[in-house]
Amino acid sequence: MVNEIDAEKTHTVKRSRGYFFLLLVFLVFIQLLDSYSASYTGSFPSKIIEEFLTGYPQNTADSIMNLCIGLASLGMYSVFISQGISDRFGRKPMLIITTFGMGIAALLLNFSTNIQTYTIFLVFTYMFVSSDIWLIYITEESDAKKRGFYTNIVMALGILGPFFIPLFRSLFITETSAVGSWRGMTYFPMAIAFPLGFLMVFFVKETSKYELSRSIHVGKIPAERGKIIKNMKQLFLTQRRKEVVVLCVMSFMLGLNYLILQMAESFAASSTSLTEGEINNIIIIIAISIFFAYLIIAFLSDKIGRKFLLYIFSAMLPIGCVLLFIGSKLGSNEFLLMSLGMTLGYIGHNGLQILFRIIIVEILPTERRGTGSGFRAFIQSLGITLGFFIGAFFTQQIGLGITFLIFGIPVVLNIPLIYVFLKETKGADLTAIQ
Repeated sequence: MVNEIDAEKTHTVKRSRGYFFLLLVFLVFIQLLDSYSASYTGSFPSKIIEEFLTGYPQNTADSIMNLCIGLASLGMYSVFISQGISDRFGRKPMLIITTFGMGIAALLLNFSTNIQTYTIFLVFTYMFVSSDIWLIYITEESDAKKRGFYTNIVMALGILGPFFIPLFRSLFITETSAVGSWRGMTYFPMAIAFPLGFLMVFFVKETSKYELSRSIHVGKIPAERGKIIKNMKQLFLTQRRKEVVVLCVMSFMLGLNYLILQMAESFAASSTSLTEGEINNIIIIIAISIFFAYLIIAFLSDKIGRKFLLYIFSAMLPIGCVLLFIGSKLGSNEFLLMSLGMTLGYIGHNGLQILFRIIIVEILPTERRGTGSGFRAFIQSLGITLGFFIGAFFTQQIGLGITFLIFGIPVVLNIPLIYVFLKETKGADLTAIQ
């Protein structure tokens, strides 16, 4: 192991500065597509209920919707497999596959005819979003001192994707729009994914660190080091195994709260007197806030570190849940409270997910980075699935508002876990990790 680390330090695979910035452009568009595809279905659950679940009481309809999203979230488990495959066959093939996949998933959603087909096609959406392959790309191609900066610049520019959500929602979903008009929101990912994937085949290269690692392991049973199960076991034999475990625990709790991102729109539509126009305005506020939050992360994560930002986002999410609940009960200042609640919830959730994704690849060696990133995503997906199944029961019995509180408030437990177990990773030398 020591000799391999020394080899990685003394050998390099060079990429030109021009190629690096071209790669950044591709990664920005991939993140834009990913952030839109991961979020846009959460902007119209009330419209799915209106088309496919009309006639059910609101709590029952919300509960069925939770079950459907929970079943669809099973598609997220493919992320673990895809990233394990990226450790064996390379980052580029999986980057191209996930890009085309997001376009195909949007096309399928457009053909939904009932809640069953919508659920099945939503599975394909979750199979390809949040794969983190692009994150591995930027991590392995960036200078250590600017890794957080470039990562968050890509995220901040890519997060422009959700800006298109309120734009298309206000265009296709209005007070007078026909039932099923939500399908117009599937056009954007199709328009981006197919040409982008085609161009990547010709202009994107394999990552330099992966090529270097592969060259070092030539003749050293590469088939063995590519085994996903072996790499997964090795995650808990590294020097940073406690941090891997803690990141997985926090990722699980974060997964439970994905329900908030997907059902807050339905909650606002059914529990308040807000109009479609006001809900569209809230989604605009959320998109703008998340954009500036990513810019803040980009400039601060490499200056003050990851841990401080983890504390902030761990407090934001539960505060957002409380404000959502209060906003649905007061009857006054609904727009203000729902805007603040949804915005803090979204920023808290997305901020934690970004930092978890960054940190997990900063504490693992190259040959296990894809597997480790995928395993963390798998644990978060497990939380998402259980969150929707358990949430379906709670929603039927006590409604969405209290369900949000049950899942959201425990996130404050992140704070002592971060303080005790996580080490700062800003500026970490990836080649020195064992």
